Amino acid sequence: MNNTGTKLYRAKPFIPQEDKEAILSGWKDILDTNMFIQGKNVVKLETIVAEYCGVKHAIATSSGGTALEVALMATGIKNKKIIVCTQTFVASVSTIIRSGNIPVIVDMDEKSQGLTANIINKHIASDTAGVILVHMAGHITSDYKEIQELCKQNDLLLIEDAAHAMGASIENNKAGSISDIGCFSFFPTKIITTGEGGIITTNNDEIAKQARIIRSHGCSRIEGKITGLDYGINCSYISNNFRMQEISAVLGVSQMKRVDEFVNKRNILADRYFNNLKHINQLTCPNEHLSQSHIHSWWQYMIIVDKSINRTELAEFLLQKEIPTANAYWPACHKQLIFKEYLINKYPIADDILNRHLALPMYVEMTLEQVDIVCNTIKDFIVK
Repeated sequence: MNNTGTKLYRAKPFIPQEDKEAILSGWKDILDTNMFIQGKNVVKLETIVAEYCGVKHAIATSSGGTALEVALMATGIKNKKIIVCTQTFVASVSTIIRSGNIPVIVDMDEKSQGLTANIINKHIASDTAGVILVHMAGHITSDYKEIQELCKQNDLLLIEDAAHAMGASIENNKAGSISDIGCFSFFPTKIITTGEGGIITTNNDEIAKQARIIRSHGCSRIEGKITGLDYGINCSYISNNFRMQEISAVLGVSQMKRVDEFVNKRNILADRYFNNLKHINQLTCPNEHLSQSHIHSWWQYMIIVDKSINRTELAEFLLQKEIPTANAYWPACHKQLIFKEYLINKYPIADDILNRHLALPMYVEMTLEQVDIVCNTIKDFIVK
């Protein structure tokens, strides 16, 4: 047993009583008004997120993956190369392909576990049109300004895959505001949830306009044509239904009230992990939370074990004590056979690091006592 008296999860949504009451009240209102999609709650969530992130527009979608797909389609880019790190969820790559473009899957940086300006620069070609910058586990890379400048110099679109990073910031810039487009996920275990959902953030008026059309089957209404049987629909994209439901937005609005509270709790847990584990020479522990100007949202707390430690055996030992762990994303994108035609060279850093990293339990309801037990169990394994 893990001795906490409460079950440990690797990740878990937090739906407090206030959110539950909001859902019940919101559902009654939806039933009374028959407004199930694209209503006042979606608009309210979009307004709240735009203001929170400090951007002009937010466009709600049905998931984080569809947010990326809609965003890429809205740029108008076609048959171009887009650089993306192999250390990410498959949707970061598949949405590039689905939008009619070509992913360039590159190796990761050992320190940031993502892209750097240097890595991007090495892979820019004449037909490169964009970069997807993944905020892995909720961490905005410290060289984001260099990446911004590099993209500007080379006329590249910069897109943040901020699926893990709602509430993260760097130098007072929120995730979702340091690029041309930001894309968030509201999957159940993300920083906040709408049950399932996502959202796009941008300051670009035209991209926002096109994204709103694309998310609704690629259709818009023709002004003055809503008479009789003539619905006046103009289809300008081959698209699909990527809309968010009203009831999802109700939950999102309620969750956004506590996003800073959620992120602060995750930082407290991460700080406890770091202080418990930092003296173990066989572990590398992230400590971005130590900087007041660089706030990590801590979707996951990922350690890297020394090559002298068998990561799989450690994970199995923890699981025997009822402590679940996981790889962040494994196999990595360059190991997915479906993407084999988009690979370049080799991936030595990813192949090394991703065989040695381990995501420890991290969720808002987790207690400091539970963190201590996870850490003590890791210590027991290392000294046994």
